[in-house]
Amino acid sequence: MDEGLRLHLALCKVAERLAGVMEGARLERRDGYVLMTFPTLPIPSFNGVWPEDDSAAGALRDTITEIEATGIGAGVLARSGKMPAVEEAARVLGLTAAERIPGMVVNAGDLDRPATTELEVVRVETADGFAQALALAAEGFGLPADLLAPLYMLEVTGLDGFDVYLGRIEGRDVTTAASYVVDGDVGIFNVATPSEYRGRGYGASITQQAVLAGFAAGADLAYLQSSAIGESVYRRLGFREVVSYVLLTRPAEVSPIS
Repeated sequence: MDEGLRLHLALCKVAERLAGVMEGARLERRDGYVLMTFPTLPIPSFNGVWPEDDSAAGALRDTITEIEATGIGAGVLARSGKMPAVEEAARVLGLTAAERIPGMVVNAGDLDRPATTELEVVRVETADGFAQALALAAEGFGLPADLLAPLYMLEVTGLDGFDVYLGRIEGRDVTTAASYVVDGDVGIFNVATPSEYRGRGYGASITQQAVLAGFAAGADLAYLQSSAIGESVYRRLGFREVVSYVLLTRPAEVSPIS
């Protein structure tokens, strides 16, 4: 299977399992696209349309209207350059803010070790640990902790194959990451390091440990969607871009379509 398609299908599986345990969430597979809404995570990447092909363009107006009627900002996550009609339809609807998101993968044989650090990586197993991972993620991403809190609730962290990690230096928590093993793939999520601890290899080290744990659990491919700040870090670890996404959303302060 094409690795870009494999990554996309893996993301859909993760979203479907999250929707099964998060309050009010739903994921529907419709003709040519996936619709998802996560009311407790009111951000466009969790509420919107994941098109499978350009046939989704005709349904975009009604679907975006349906999502925005709930009061949540919607987004369209398209494979860049593969769905020109979808991208054009989204922009006609006012979703003109575009964020490039590289989809990256690595196989076990291609994973490189980062520069040696003294980072101690531990798998979180307690409520206090999950709370600290949440606090680090919020600080690292510059987001309110309440916004990310649903991803650290016991319903999510208790999913089979889902793990949260903390990286520590001399007893101080300095970085965090999460992973989810599903059907031979391990997804890496929420890699975050507060600004005061960046540039020391901590994010690379915790990512590598999460990937290795996924491989040990039976996965043979690791994947992630990279932020701009993390892309070079992941490339040094051996990740390669196999698909480029564009997340189309409304610019700040723009009202939904009527």
